[in-house]
Amino acid sequence: MSWRSPPQLVALAAMYAEVQADPHAIDDAAFLDAVTRAHWPTNCWSYAQASLAIVSHACVLRPRLARELIALPVAAMMAAGLDSGAAIIEYGKACVVMEQPYVDFTPQGRRWMRQQWPTLGALVDEEVARQWLELMDDDS
Repeated sequence: MSWRSPPQLVALAAMYAEVQADPHAIDDAAFLDAVTRAHWPTNCWSYAQASLAIVSHACVLRPRLARELIALPVAAMMAAGLDSGAAIIEYGKACVVMEQPYVDFTPQGRRWMRQQWPTLGALVDEEVARQWLELMDDDS
């Protein structure tokens, strides 16, 4: 892992290394908690980029948790104003090719974003719909 800062990503890199060495070292609940705690507030587009960088590597390590993990960047991109799965997928594809990203992708995460992210349209659409419904329920 190449993350040397901020502290949230240093801790996350250590956990990712532990899971790569022993996939059973950390249970799913602790894994999701650690990935969620690695997020930090900033401007919405930088946050969305950071979220994708964080989550892409997590999806490499725990593909079975992709549905739960992609909820984090989907929420970030919805907060930034993207309102469709297609727009969210396109933004993610654009982040992978940025020359100077806010948070760079790991090589494994970059590969996942190039190979898997574009195939998740239906899953992202479902997540957008779920989060919209949740937001609408909060308004009632």
